Amino acid sequence: MSGPVCVDASLFLSIVFDDPHQATASRLWEDWLSAGTQLVAPPLFYAEITSVIRLSSHRGELSPLAANEILSAGLSSPVEIWQDSRALQPRALDLAARFGQPRAYDAQYLAVAELLGCELWTVDRRLVNSVSSHLPWVHYVGEAA
Repeated sequence: MSGPVCVDASLFLSIVFDDPHQATASRLWEDWLSAGTQLVAPPLFYAEITSVIRLSSHRGELSPLAANEILSAGLSSPVEIWQDSRALQPRALDLAARFGQPRAYDAQYLAVAELLGCELWTVDRRLVNSVSSHLPWVHYVGEAA
């Protein structure tokens, strides 16, 4: 079993939605599960997947039944939510400031990965581009294609 890997909501969502990164994200996910890799994320993970599912449903892209099935898959996924908010939130605030982010959402994933000393994998190219020269453990799913 290898060390943990932090995954953001965009990676999970790219697996369950028709997305250009779906095949690569699915392969990474399956590789991690096969290897017994612990997948971790901040509590924000569930809120983000719920919000994207709701938006897709509101736009008519998902039926209510499909929305509930995707949410159920997210909630039952093997992602372990890292709950130490007393360590997470101050570090997320610092990282958001360091990288000029107006909000600390993405920085919560950065903070979990940093605090656990693990890689972060995302489909968010903007995030990767903004931190890659300083945080080499942040990876864009497209790198693994």
